[in-house]
Amino acid sequence: MKSFKKYTIIGLGLNLMGFALGFAGQGLYQLGIVSLNSGFATVEPFGDLLFGLGIVVVVAASARSGVEMKYIVIAGAVIGMGLFYKSALHEIHIASGIGLGLAHTAHIGLGAILITIGAAALTALSLRSKGDIEVKKSV
Repeated sequence: MKSFKKYTIIGLGLNLMGFALGFAGQGLYQLGIVSLNSGFATVEPFGDLLFGLGIVVVVAASARSGVEMKYIVIAGAVIGMGLFYKSALHEIHIASGIGLGLAHTAHIGLGAILITIGAAALTALSLRSKGDIEVKKSV
């Protein structure tokens, strides 16, 4: 397995760890399962860090492993919609017309799922690609 294909798997692993920590920190609090003083809320910033870092690693490594640009653009659009649902205010979701009648916690969950689907699709495409792009050094 080529080195950049390994990086896409590492990036997806980081993304999934961030997804789990974000759910533990923010999701369980917003659902009322844990209290703010329980300590779970402190893992949420680390979850967001791993979540974002995983996306960057997956996109960069998939581009270097030879995934076609049209697929990266499509996955980027899915990731962009996920970022909109995960990070925008609830009022913006409703005013945009694509709020889908969901509660704000559902928007955050939908956004995280869309981002993870985009990262997983890029990882799968990277593993199926023909090979790494070679960088030619000019003398």
